[in-house]
This record gives sequence, C-alpha cells and structure tokens, in this order.
Amino acid sequence: MTFDRYLLRSFLHVFVVCFITSFGLMVVIDLFENLDEFINENGGKMRLQVVQAIFQFYAYRAIFFFDQGGAVMAVASAMVVLILFQRNGELHPLLAAGISMYRLLLPLVAGVIGVSVLLIINQEFIVPRFSAQAFENRGTGGPQTNEVEAVVDHSSMISIGGDSLQLAEQRLMGAVFTLPAPLVATELTVVNAHSARFLKPQGRRPAGWLLEGLRQRSDQFPLTEFGRTVVVPLKDPGRVFIATAISGDQLYKRNSNLSLLSLQELVTRIRCPAFSTRAVQQMILHMHTRLLQPAINVIAVLIVIPLMVRRESVGLVVDSALCGGALTLVFAVMHAFQQLGSLQLVGPELAAWAPVVFGGTLSAWLSGTIRT
Repeated sequence: MTFDRYLLRSFLHVFVVCFITSFGLMVVIDLFENLDEFINENGGKMRLQVVQAIFQFYAYRAIFFFDQGGAVMAVASAMVVLILFQRNGELHPLLAAGISMYRLLLPLVAGVIGVSVLLIINQEFIVPRFSAQAFENRGTGGPQTNEVEAVVDHSSMISIGGDSLQLAEQRLMGAVFTLPAPLVATELTVVNAHSARFLKPQGRRPAGWLLEGLRQRSDQFPLTEFGRTVVVPLKDPGRVFIATAISGDQLYKRNSNLSLLSLQELVTRIRCPAFSTRAVQQMILHMHTRLLQPAINVIAVLIVIPLMVRRESVGLVVDSALCGGALTLVFAVMHAFQQLGSLQLVGPELAAWAPVVFGGTLSAWLSGTIRT
C-alpha cells in the first residue's frame, strides 16, 4: 500500500533527523566544554590530527548514544509523525474510506519494531566489541584512569583491589590481592604488584589476572592445595597468575557497566560462582529488562496512537501533553520497579515484568478512545 510506505518513510525520516540533531547538540555542548582537552592532548601536532581525534572520539560515542537514546527517539518520532499528519489532514480521507485507525498506523508500529531490532543488533554485537572505547580519554584515545572499588571473588574469597584502573586496557595499577586463610593460603597473605592485567580464558587456561612486578617472590607464597589451583606462580618469581572471573569492569561502577555486555556474557556471569548474590540479582534484573525492552517500545507507541488521535480531541497541544504524561507515568513505574529490584525489595522477574503489564493494561484501556 502506497500510504504504508509513505508513513514508514516519514517515520524513518523524522527518526534520523531526531537522532542527528540530538547527537549533534550533545557533541556541540561537550566539544564546547572540552575542546581545550583535545588541543592539549594533541599539543604540537597538526590541526588535521586534532580534527581526526575529535571525529574518532565522537564516532564511538554515537554507538553508545544510539544504544541509550534510540528507544526514546523512536517513540518521540512516532508522536511527531502523528502531529504532522493530523495538522495536514492526511488521515481523514483514508478514515472516510473505511480503513481503521490501527490498520492505518500499523507502519508506525512496524517502524518502532525495526528500530528495536537495530537496538538489539547494536547492543549484542557492536557495543560489546567497542566497549573499551567508552573509557578512552579525549584527544589521544588513551586509557582513562579510574578509582578502584575493591571486590571479593566469592568462589575463592580472594579480595581484589588497587590504586587505579585502566578499563580500556583491563589493567590494574598498584594491584593488591589478599589471599584468605585457610582456603587459599595457610596464613593471610597480601600480594602487592606494580600492575596486573586481566586475561580472558584461552584454551585450558581460565580467566584471571597476570600480576607483574611483585614485591615478594611468588614461590614463597604459603599456598594450600586448593590455593595452588588458583594462584599459579610462573618461572619468573616476579610474576604470578591468579585465576578469577572478576574482570576490570567489576572494579569500577560495576552496575552501570552491565550495558556494555552482551546477553551471552551476562548469562555466563550469572552462572559463575565468583559473583556475589547481590551482583547476580543485578545481572538477572538487567537481563530481564533488556529482553523486555522491545515490548516496552511497542507498548509505548500503542499508548501514543490512541492519545494522539482521540475521538474527543480538543487540540494537538492537549493531546501531546496527555501523551507525554502517560509515557512519563509508564517510564516512572519502570524506573521505580528497577529501583525496588536493585534494593532487592522485589524479585528481578517482577521488577522487569511489572512495567510491561502496567503499560500493556494502559494501552488496552486507551484503545477504546481512538478515533474511527
């Protein structure tokens, strides 16, 4: 149907314009505040290299911006398209021909589903691949240094800490690993190293940290039989490998970094005994929320449609305000349940599904108000 293609093309046009203008505004504001940092980090270099560093930095930022704001922009684009079509009176002739409003606006739902598919592809394949770029400094693309939040590996009870963390390189500076007694060592042992680098599992070697520049010889650690399977001294007494699934992203803002992981990585961590019960609950909540996000996007547009084309409409301004209020209520319920889930006041499944049930009920109730 020609009108279907026209409506879908209008939605995609508005979405692209919305993304470009929103991201462009963010770039302008951020660049205005941090231009000196780009210039200083590229001091003594040609002007073209500074422009190249700026372009590369914000090209990576576009990936994360789309991941975080794509769903909101899709729903906002649907609202804008409905406003434009009603202002120009493009819906009335088709309604007069006997076509139902939901059939008429089906391309909008299809457009939101298409954007949701792109968000899934971006989240599962693109964001995890470029997750290191989320922690790069402006200008040189060098690693950003962050404070360390010490964490315990609950499978071995080894405490992991340090002075600073370079997330992009998964490198821990001033590493401090505490070996508990009597599980890993015969006596409480603190292992200090100049630096430690996290290594992903490869072949028979498990994941873990390679400590370099030890302040004590690795062959003098009082290890237990179990400890020798976790703490592996190398030929160089100044180096040691400590097996653990706790990676660098668990040492800094561990809950906010979950969005950089794929679902496969999330499931692997949920099944891993190294993480605490609270951390596992956070990951389960994040996994359920991510799986249900496409449903939330579709429900949101199904709330937008009946409110923007009501039978008792008194004007586009009032309809837009009602639509904004209803969406705000749905997203407020969603964030409220996420907070309850984070505080473990409700289960992660209920925290993720309650907004879907609430939004779906609201959209079904509003469907009776749509213009026919």
